[in-house]
Amino acid sequence: CNHPHQPLIRACLFLFSTFFTMAKEFTREEVAKHNTLNDCWIIVNNRVYDVTNFLLEHPAGRGIIMLHAGKDCTKEFLDVHKEEYIPSFAPKAFVGIVAGSNAGGPPPRAAGAGPVDFDTEKVLIMKRDLYGPEHEAFRAKFKAFLRQEVLPQLSKFEIKGAVDGAMYKKMAENGFYLTLGIPEEHGGTGLGYKDWRFNAIICEELENNDCGTYFVNLGNDMVLSYFTKCCTPEQAKKWWPALVRGAPIAIAMSEPEVGSDLGKLSCRAERTADGWILNGRKMWISAGAVAELIVVSAVTDPSKGAKGISLMVVERGMEGYEVAKKFGKLGKHASDTCLLTFENVKVPKENLVGVEGQGFIYMMQNLAKERLSIAVGSAAAARRALALATNYVNGRASFGGVFGNMQHIQMKLAQIRGEVQVCTTFVDRCIADVSAGKLSAEAASMAKAYTTDLSFRVADSCLQAFGGYGYLKNSPIGKLMVDQRVVRIYGGSNEVQWEIVSKGLGFTPQRMGKL
Repeated sequence: CNHPHQPLIRACLFLFSTFFTMAKEFTREEVAKHNTLNDCWIIVNNRVYDVTNFLLEHPAGRGIIMLHAGKDCTKEFLDVHKEEYIPSFAPKAFVGIVAGSNAGGPPPRAAGAGPVDFDTEKVLIMKRDLYGPEHEAFRAKFKAFLRQEVLPQLSKFEIKGAVDGAMYKKMAENGFYLTLGIPEEHGGTGLGYKDWRFNAIICEELENNDCGTYFVNLGNDMVLSYFTKCCTPEQAKKWWPALVRGAPIAIAMSEPEVGSDLGKLSCRAERTADGWILNGRKMWISAGAVAELIVVSAVTDPSKGAKGISLMVVERGMEGYEVAKKFGKLGKHASDTCLLTFENVKVPKENLVGVEGQGFIYMMQNLAKERLSIAVGSAAAARRALALATNYVNGRASFGGVFGNMQHIQMKLAQIRGEVQVCTTFVDRCIADVSAGKLSAEAASMAKAYTTDLSFRVADSCLQAFGGYGYLKNSPIGKLMVDQRVVRIYGGSNEVQWEIVSKGLGFTPQRMGKL
């Protein structure tokens, strides 16, 4: 590779491409038609590039390129980069030249540049055998939906701090939100209800397609089961129309003074002749501002401790129920997080979930699947972080070659690859177990804690390879890192998860006594 005539050889190749390449010609009007996320062309130095496949990889964020979609951005581009930047990261992007310009072919890639086509599957050593053809067909359908429907609006949702109700409805209509887990006899597709691997694909593809900030699995994996598994048939009948329609739903467990210790709730519901009067506050409630139905945990019998906790459905618009505050967050910007208050809210008796006093048991039964859902998304995020970093260091010119030629970079990413492979293999086993109805709470806690700890550490290490680009506000790796910070907290903090795992070794958790 260090042949003494290498510069001359590269120059000759460049001249050959410049003078002898029969490039296809396009008018500027033709180029201007290619101006969407799924079909994005730009012009630099009268050369036309299709950068569609690079949009989700661009280290400054896809919005930077989209500002110039279908346009000549020569000045703006060259203010920041050399033109060689494009073939280095998108070697197949060149499609032709501007008609009448007599421009030649694209400049050569950086010396030593490697492959830049790694994705979340290609970074793995072992081929996954978890999914069948029907699952992969579903994955392709959901990926296309994200590219066509969600990504073009995602920036708007992030600025707004919430996803529009119309998007939830469209997701449900296409079988990706709620209807996935609703039995066919009640209007759903039933795919995820019978086989949780379809739910796992939703979690994975959100991360794979830079949509991890859209908290779809909240409804699919953390709330819906309270309606499908815990409600009696008579109770559930009331909710099927709204759920099939894709009504945003939420779960309200945590309180300002109560996080992971769910047996110490202070929210109270007092029985009346026709239901309950609910009073209290709920904190850190995801989708609280947009939810039409919220499953609320409350104490219905203070004398029974955890056995006196019940679940009930609060409907948007009920008198005394308010979204008291929406919180700004470091990440997950398309998901609202709220403080909810309940002041003498009249909850009808038919809004009870299941049996009175069984709320704590219902929550414990559903938490395993919730925690695995978080783990699946984080494992996908770790794979994507590795793919982003690998592609970047293989194309980024530096010190007469590319970053990927440096031994330290190679060893670091190889080590990460090993950790990501082990994580994926374990999580895939958990997905198979939950689909077979045999996932243990201990395994779910281990998966959640191990995977989320790893995903943040991997994202942080991979961001380092991007240098300043990684720290830009809308860079894919930067967004991924801040989004992966919170997953170690919600769904039960990782400290609590490791405590659950420790019980399998015969340990008894230490608790503070009364002072």
